[in-house]
Amino acid sequence: MDELFDVIVIGGGAIGMTSAWRIAQTGRRVLLLERGQLGGEASSAAAGMLGAQLEVSEPGPFYQLCLESRSLYENFVNELYEITGIDAQLMHNGIFQLAYSETEAQALHERMKWQTAGGANAEWIDSQSVAEQEPVLSGCLGALLLPDDSNVNARLLTRSLGVAVHRTCTVHEGIHVTDIQPLSGGGYTVMTATNSYIGESVVVAAGAWAERLLQPFSTPCTIRPVKGQLLTIRPRHGQRLRRTVFNDHVYLVPKRDGTIVVGATEERDSGFNRDVTIDSLMSLLFAAQRIAPGLHDAVFEQSWTGLRPGSPNGQPWIGEIPEYPGLHVAVGHFRNGILLSPVTGNMVTQSVKGEPWPERWQPFHVILQSEVC
Repeated sequence: MDELFDVIVIGGGAIGMTSAWRIAQTGRRVLLLERGQLGGEASSAAAGMLGAQLEVSEPGPFYQLCLESRSLYENFVNELYEITGIDAQLMHNGIFQLAYSETEAQALHERMKWQTAGGANAEWIDSQSVAEQEPVLSGCLGALLLPDDSNVNARLLTRSLGVAVHRTCTVHEGIHVTDIQPLSGGGYTVMTATNSYIGESVVVAAGAWAERLLQPFSTPCTIRPVKGQLLTIRPRHGQRLRRTVFNDHVYLVPKRDGTIVVGATEERDSGFNRDVTIDSLMSLLFAAQRIAPGLHDAVFEQSWTGLRPGSPNGQPWIGEIPEYPGLHVAVGHFRNGILLSPVTGNMVTQSVKGEPWPERWQPFHVILQSEVC
């Protein structure tokens, strides 16, 4: 006989685990199915930036969603720490967005204007002050300081979420979902290679693998893998980087253990290929040396790849599919899965409970996002 659950969540990344955990906290019986290991894909591969102000180039609903999720992070990681004893290493170190040309400086000044006009903290720092604060940097014309953007250790965060869901949900890892079938009386059968499960509701949070599961339901939005290659360096004794720094799609993210994550490439035509390539690593290392020449003798530690779930507009696609009551999605978070996990968990939980969303969330509902995909 098929096992029965109130909610079945497909996908054990940061989005899926946060959603499953939050739903289970409402008293529902939740099953979490993950094709590999919990947090083993894009979530643990992430640099862990909480760049709400960095990631968004214009004001609007997506910017507000990022700010909202960032504001939830302190309580989010503290709650996880109380439950699991695992410290996700939230660092309120801010971000320097560097300018190396007058064009870049002008663009950053424009960004500062609309962000401060909206109540956010942003400040222009001249080149001398940048060098005084971060001696390993040099050559920039100045930087936009985003003091409230921060970062976490993505691997520790996903580990803590894994412990939380194991304590509150039924969790099956190494389970490949093959099909989702609506039942005539309501609910869904979720088929796997070895078993089947019945859920009153289903949440598809399968990251870059979501499109195959959603195709039978005529969802028009495409979710495709975007490969990102990253590496870690360790500065020599006496050298350090206090703030995250960013320029021209490359970031250096200092971690509490003294290492610095350098990333990330954005490869849209690689499919599910996971190879680490010489040309990509060289481009990251050259960029790191240009941005932070004082780290030229830092020790190379490791490299890896992540497959991020890209949507056509780079924004998430969340909520219940109207034609299929009880079928919910939380996909397309692209580079911001770690940042948006707290707010997405809340959005999915309210969707499953059948509670109306506030107006600020409506632009990310499956209906409206389908119109722009």
